Amino acid sequence: MPGKSGLLGGALLALLLNLSIPARAAPIEAEGVASVADGGLARARQNAIRDALEQLGLRSGARVDLAAGAATGGKTVGSSRVQPTADFSRYTVLREWQAGQLLHVRIAVDEADARPRGSVDLGYKKKLVVTPFHVRRSPQLDDVDDIAIRLPQELLRRMGASGKFLGKESPYVLSPGATGPSADTAAVRRLAALYESQFVVSGEIVDASRFEQPTYYGLIRKNARRIELAFYVHDGLSGALLAQRTAMVEQVGAQRIGRDKPFGSASFAATPFGGAILRALDEGIAGIAADIAALPFMARVVQVQGERIFIDAGSTSSVAPGDQLVIYRQDARQQVYGADPRVPLGTVESPVGTLSIVQVQPGFAIGTVTPPAAARQVSAGDMVRFDVAVMPDR
Repeated sequence: MPGKSGLLGGALLALLLNLSIPARAAPIEAEGVASVADGGLARARQNAIRDALEQLGLRSGARVDLAAGAATGGKTVGSSRVQPTADFSRYTVLREWQAGQLLHVRIAVDEADARPRGSVDLGYKKKLVVTPFHVRRSPQLDDVDDIAIRLPQELLRRMGASGKFLGKESPYVLSPGATGPSADTAAVRRLAALYESQFVVSGEIVDASRFEQPTYYGLIRKNARRIELAFYVHDGLSGALLAQRTAMVEQVGAQRIGRDKPFGSASFAATPFGGAILRALDEGIAGIAADIAALPFMARVVQVQGERIFIDAGSTSSVAPGDQLVIYRQDARQQVYGADPRVPLGTVESPVGTLSIVQVQPGFAIGTVTPPAAARQVSAGDMVRFDVAVMPDR
């Protein structure tokens, strides 16, 4: 039989061993839900697990973006976003069951596996469509590979690479008016509706002339060439011109590019004038991005199924479950005009309710309306925005 000293030594040894083993936090659990009717059991399982992981990420920390204001009659409609600051790469499925058309999946994760989410600061990606550019003097650009189409394609590629925009390309040209931008608001609206875009970007290649630039106090004249580009941003909903930008770059040196060099390629950029065109393009893109950044994110209602409202923006636009957007209805009878009676500035709109996103797919999202009775007033073509609004008295 061991003595007291032996028992004490064993207890101390056990205590030291326990202290040397790091304590591991208990797993945390969450239950995700998804509709089976929206893509089958396998898709519903993925969506339910994603929903549960999103909840767990929120528990580990969240960033909240709010836009809310006081309302008349004590009723308020506002917009909000709640974004997790953590992700989990590993999880365990504890249970899965189906109730009607809803699939429930309960999972568990270890808090020690949480990792910071790097994209928490990303805002909504706004949709735009870009048209071919009008070339004012075609003979000036006979050495450039199809610039009217290639330049807007490169614009679209560079804006998409920023992670702030979703872009589409249109083959239809918006013919500029006498002062530059197109005055055909109906054509702008048709393009925006056709390509499900919030903004329509068009432009014009104004000048690509050659000239002699004096240097060394005018003692020497060197061959040079300039590129002048005009960019126009239209609102897809009203067709109105939102912003107009001009970029102009002059380049001394070799003047020709050569049609054998694809627009935007490394060989194109290596030529002095090709580099000048791309610098002017980047200047225009910076201006367009700044103009659009100041405007609220907007999407459209595309379907209404009872209390479920479908909009044409999903996870690719950074829409997430829990987001709240304001639904607006336009009154086509109340067009607002400025100095030009032929060009409307916009249409009077009124808020209907708050859309709370409950399910997200890449190209669309589904939400429910608050107050619930407002769902009967929503129809395809209404718009949703992330901004402040005030509910009318009822």
